[in-house]
Amino acid sequence: MSPLTDFLLLSPREVPLGGPRGMSVHRTLPAKETSLIGAWCFADHFGPDDVSTGGGMQVARHPHTGLATVSWLFEGAITHRDSIGSHALVRPGDVDMMAAGAGITHSEFSTNDTTVLHGVQLWYALPERTRFTTREFAMHTPAPRATDTARIRVGMGRLRAVDEAGDVLEDHSPLRTDTELSMAQIDLGAGASLRLDLEPGHEHGVLVDRGRALLRTGARSLDAGRGELAVLPDGADHLELRADDGEDLRVMLLGGEPLGEDIIMWSNFVGRTHEEIEQFRARYQAEIGVELGLEDAPIAGIARERGGLGAEDEQFGPFAPHTPPAIPAPQLPNGRLRSRGRAGRPTA
Repeated sequence: MSPLTDFLLLSPREVPLGGPRGMSVHRTLPAKETSLIGAWCFADHFGPDDVSTGGGMQVARHPHTGLATVSWLFEGAITHRDSIGSHALVRPGDVDMMAAGAGITHSEFSTNDTTVLHGVQLWYALPERTRFTTREFAMHTPAPRATDTARIRVGMGRLRAVDEAGDVLEDHSPLRTDTELSMAQIDLGAGASLRLDLEPGHEHGVLVDRGRALLRTGARSLDAGRGELAVLPDGADHLELRADDGEDLRVMLLGGEPLGEDIIMWSNFVGRTHEEIEQFRARYQAEIGVELGLEDAPIAGIARERGGLGAEDEQFGPFAPHTPPAIPAPQLPNGRLRSRGRAGRPTA
């Protein structure tokens, strides 16, 4: 893809989470215009939703391969459970990261005492060199850094920023990732501004949760409203971020080194070929007891060789008993799945 020389503004689309009767989320990645910001390949933004009388988040056991999930809440709480034995409560200010490796399943349910649910869920694609890495779950609760007009929480990577008075906000996260990534929540009072230092070799985006963001880097500028994702021009070494005068601003800053790889992303699977996705799906379906039997859906050779799995192992399990039934994977499309580069258009 040729370099991105100006801002790119992505609008969200509404998607039901966990099926047609699930909670609605607003998805900005992947988009037709671009599939990646660094290795970030998926961004869902939800709430604030009053779930006191509704179902809230009810996403039963489902699979992932070749990616890591990252959850970040502004309000409410979620219980996370996965097939490597993790069982965690995720609250506002916590960042939880689950690396799928060759295959993992997990579930996410909003807690019974949650009345308002509000946050983001992100995925990043694991690079080729580590996409069959050991499955992992990790959490971190970053301390807020604040001045009179600005506040940051650095969930991943590092961030340095300077407010209008010259006060410095700076922090870094101890979470380790397979590729250089950054993720931070930034809050600004109405009319306040902040200058962010950026790594010019990385790609960056700003997802607006509340208010209206006025963005400028060099001679280029853009306004972004609630739910929109602004992708910055390549090579930007700073960002001037200002909150509109009428409302306080809250954004999520995403960044990372270019992935430099084409990926196939279908349903909850990330792979590199149509055949991989087909085999990953068939094995998951067999493990949860639908469609083919285990003997007819062997673990893909690449997952056995690089993921250290034996022929009799479970690629996606096991899972805790007495939990809601697993969600079957949707049917594959009739056509052949094709890889998507950073530009978002399928590659030949």
